[in-house]
Amino acid sequence: MEENKSEVYYEKKRLCEVIKEIEKQLEHSKKSMNKYRKEGLFIQKSMWEDARVVYDLDDAATLWNYQTDLQKQSNSYVHYASIVKRLERMLLSPYFGRIDFIEEGEDKAEKYYIGIATLINENDEFLVYDWRAPVSSMFYDYEIGKAEYSCPAGIIKGDIALKRQYKIVKGNLEYMFDSSIKIDDDILQEVLAKSADSKMKTIITTIQKEQNKIIRNEKNKLLIVQGPAGSGKTSIALHRAAYLLYRYRDTIKSSNIAIFSPNDIFNDYISDVLPELGEENMHRTTFMDYVTRMLGRHYKYEDMNDKMEYMLTRNNSLSYKNRISCMKYKTSMQFLKLLENYINYLGNTSFEFSDIVYRGKMIITKKEIEQLYLNEYKFIPVFNRLRKIEQRILTLLEPYEKERVKEYREMLENDSDYTDETEIKAKSILMVREETAELKSYINQMTKFDVWDAYIGLFSNRDLAEKLSDGQLPENFDKIAEMTIDDIKNNIIRYEDAAPIVLLKAELGDKPDTANIKHVIIDEVQDYSPVQFRIFRKLFENAGITMLGDLNQTINPYMNSRSYDDVLEIFRDKSPVLVRLSKSYRSTKEITEFCRAILTQKDDSDYIDRKGKKPELIRTDSRKEMYSEILKALKSKEYERYNTIAVITKTAEESKSLYEFLKDKMYVKLMMHDDSEFTAGRVILPSYLAKGLEFDVVLVCGAGKEDYFREEERKLFYTICTRALHRLSLFYTGHLSPFVEGIDEKLYIKANG
Repeated sequence: MEENKSEVYYEKKRLCEVIKEIEKQLEHSKKSMNKYRKEGLFIQKSMWEDARVVYDLDDAATLWNYQTDLQKQSNSYVHYASIVKRLERMLLSPYFGRIDFIEEGEDKAEKYYIGIATLINENDEFLVYDWRAPVSSMFYDYEIGKAEYSCPAGIIKGDIALKRQYKIVKGNLEYMFDSSIKIDDDILQEVLAKSADSKMKTIITTIQKEQNKIIRNEKNKLLIVQGPAGSGKTSIALHRAAYLLYRYRDTIKSSNIAIFSPNDIFNDYISDVLPELGEENMHRTTFMDYVTRMLGRHYKYEDMNDKMEYMLTRNNSLSYKNRISCMKYKTSMQFLKLLENYINYLGNTSFEFSDIVYRGKMIITKKEIEQLYLNEYKFIPVFNRLRKIEQRILTLLEPYEKERVKEYREMLENDSDYTDETEIKAKSILMVREETAELKSYINQMTKFDVWDAYIGLFSNRDLAEKLSDGQLPENFDKIAEMTIDDIKNNIIRYEDAAPIVLLKAELGDKPDTANIKHVIIDEVQDYSPVQFRIFRKLFENAGITMLGDLNQTINPYMNSRSYDDVLEIFRDKSPVLVRLSKSYRSTKEITEFCRAILTQKDDSDYIDRKGKKPELIRTDSRKEMYSEILKALKSKEYERYNTIAVITKTAEESKSLYEFLKDKMYVKLMMHDDSEFTAGRVILPSYLAKGLEFDVVLVCGAGKEDYFREEERKLFYTICTRALHRLSLFYTGHLSPFVEGIDEKLYIKANG
């Protein structure tokens, strides 16, 4: 007991010393930050006063010096501002763990305190080690006993003599304990029992061994992480980004990392993680945002949310069935192979070229242009090839233009209306420009590649498509072709057409410069098609890629996502590695067991043993009564202590109907796909916007047979149920969905509204 008191005294005393050091460094950093801010403002003022009139080069040089000095001051200010933010966070909780490590060949253990960032005093002593430091990995990977870590010097082996965990809140040590058991038995249980917030939080205090390996993986250029709902996939990806920024801080900045998320709401939901870890946010985007930037805003684009809304409205019309078959085909590996063959065909088949003649003189023949296209420039992408041919023709035309300018000059010199030599020269050049304008416009059009025409061309020629697909076209290809051509001619780009057009554009040479992107994170990867994966491979050829997904959470009912075989095939040149997470940490034991019973395939992954209430099934006699029961639940005292309660409907249409019913009776937020902010409190949202998010309480509005009955929607239904951390209630009218009907009644509580 005395020994324990002594340890507590030691830890409290040390914590006070660390807090004092942080305060000292914080004061110094704030002074430096304010100093550079003031100096920057002074330079701005001086520059503004001197910039009112610029008379000569000396004045311009002075302004340039001002700008250079201002940039230096700005950089210094930003540097110290980031240090201030980091130290202010550390002031609240400097560290959360400690390991005492005895290195092989040494007698004495070295103490390593682990926190959100490194803290070094003026004597170069490490008071706190960054959680990403090599030595810190042992905190996550080992318990008491043999341990090792990898660092630039090699593998360091030894023994962990002590492993201690702390809870420090606002600079005060609330408790500590020595641990030879798994982290999740204590700290993690406490973290998971808390109410959810409006933003995703860091997990550095509870990172598990299997998660840590993924975060610190430096060997594999492409990682595919498959994990059950609640296994921390997105958190792992963001912490992996933070680790890469720490490990390669001289070559990778936040601006060199991009993350593709399912929607803008999710982007907002994850926006605090990197800043909490002391890093700037990376570039966050959605696939359709990227598509719009590449293709321009001249067309009306259908995004993933529009597509989901269309698919989830039950419609037995012929046009609906044709559209669904169109979606299935264009998101298949079969269609990707057709596109790749078409791209090769365009590169090896001559365009409609013509002889170029100027004033009766042959500049270049059609055959010579074809030779340039098919032979001399063969290894250049089509788009660049055509531009190069255009430049070649214009270069061949130049001597004839010069000769023609000379002829006009001689003619004008003999004209009494023109006497000034400068005027004669300018007039001669202008006359030749006007004379060749039509020809040059024709050359430009002849060598111009139109990706839209090319895409339409694939569907306009059935014989060609048949040949390029090795006779594997779907039976209703003609109907698919007709729909595709009509949409594009009407300036409508369906979601399933956007990716193929972007791929054509990129593969044929017209792609953005993405060389600055060093690492790409693709979340919810199970909802991407082979064509989209092919785009990622093309656009980010030299970047590392981390993909995260769960095949059981495919929200697109018609996506053929039974395995990652297509991804492994498309990225085979990157030697991809598939890593499986084996444990779920989100929901209570009762919710997890219920959700897994929804699936047809058994899920053998482990889950945290956190007790809670069984999911509740509430039957009502009508839609209006169901809305009333949901209102009653939202107002109940039972849910007052929870920060986030989500009512998840199947479609946006139903979300709006429910919102109209509730809005005058209580405050509730309606979240639609054009929202860009995730908010806490009571929210209503459609099923497809819920993926990736988590809520304390989930109320499923419509869990009956009339809502979910198509087998293709089973995984979508599973996904919305797995959003719940602590409580799950399903409301329905009539008969239960067949996805729930067969579940063991021991796994839920059934009630009438």
